[in-house]
Amino acid sequence: MRPGAPLASLALALFPACASQSVETEWERVETPHFVAADGAFALELPLGWMRSGQVLARDPTGNHAISFNAGPVLTGDEALAVEASAPELVQALGDQLAAQPGVVVLACRAVTLDGLPGFRAHFRQSPPPDEASAAPLSSEHLLYSAIDGEMLFAFALEAPAGAEFARDLPEFEALVASFRRLTTVP
Repeated sequence: MRPGAPLASLALALFPACASQSVETEWERVETPHFVAADGAFALELPLGWMRSGQVLARDPTGNHAISFNAGPVLTGDEALAVEASAPELVQALGDQLAAQPGVVVLACRAVTLDGLPGFRAHFRQSPPPDEASAAPLSSEHLLYSAIDGEMLFAFALEAPAGAEFARDLPEFEALVASFRRLTTVP
């Protein structure tokens, strides 16, 4: 197995949790942009006028697009990983594992820095398998940012139909990611 592959698998496993719709059903309009995590670990600037349910944002909650953000321990105690999330081996393994998924086309996968933390940015399109009942299945476009601080993983995801809808939400998402700030030192 290529170096970095176990962590890349972990990052891919956490992606659906970040990108999935919130368990909460109450949506509230974002009227004040400043968001601080309940545990005080980080802050973000949310897009005004969007709807929010927990850590999921949408222009329209009935649509098929979402911005999500999440933070939590990756592995703890003896299992904790001393890893640099922007290590070339990890970024390469992540790109390879994404590309190996059915219907996925990796557009870019590279190292980034989030609030001084090494991380990665993965941009890809995913097409569902052909459906005999549907002539043209909708492909989706995804952008994932992630960084690790000790045991803590910070993840941000944008998921939208490929093309114009993704492009429309991209500036709001990039601004949210750029606003990310850690507020406490994570062990």
